Amino acid sequence: MKTITKLRILYPIWTVISIFSLLYAPTLASESTLFKLGLLGQIIVQLFQIAVALLLYKLFVETDKEQASMIVIFGLLGVPLSLMGILIPEASHLAEVFWGLWLIPIGTLVIRSGMFPKWIGYFLYLGSLGYFGASISFFLIGYVPAFVDVFTIGELIWVLWITVIGAKEIQN
Repeated sequence: MKTITKLRILYPIWTVISIFSLLYAPTLASESTLFKLGLLGQIIVQLFQIAVALLLYKLFVETDKEQASMIVIFGLLGVPLSLMGILIPEASHLAEVFWGLWLIPIGTLVIRSGMFPKWIGYFLYLGSLGYFGASISFFLIGYVPAFVDVFTIGELIWVLWITVIGAKEIQN
């Protein structure tokens, strides 16, 4: 269960830095110190993304190696696009495709593993729809309606569950 302990530490830090760097800092003037800290935060978030993807692989590899590998692949593919989003904001909307894709195997493994309540896996599927909807909306109509972002709450539920409750040990 060392993997869960690491996730319980990384996820809340990652979430706070993400909220600051993706939601708060971009609204500030482009030359402010807080804005620059937000840009640095986006880089740190991507380093956390790599670590979390690898930890999730380790957590779920015994349940289904192929699905666990998909977590790593989709998790890593979003990193360069997210980093490009620092310079070209539209790239972040491309990264959302991979953020959505990585939630699908996580949801599947949450449902199959027995370590978590199955309903969390279904909320992760809803979260993936939120990211897909955000990306599609941005490229079709030029903005993301607020109701689309609500779906991404599924990922937040997952993060909160891992952080507060953790995982049930599986008896072999």
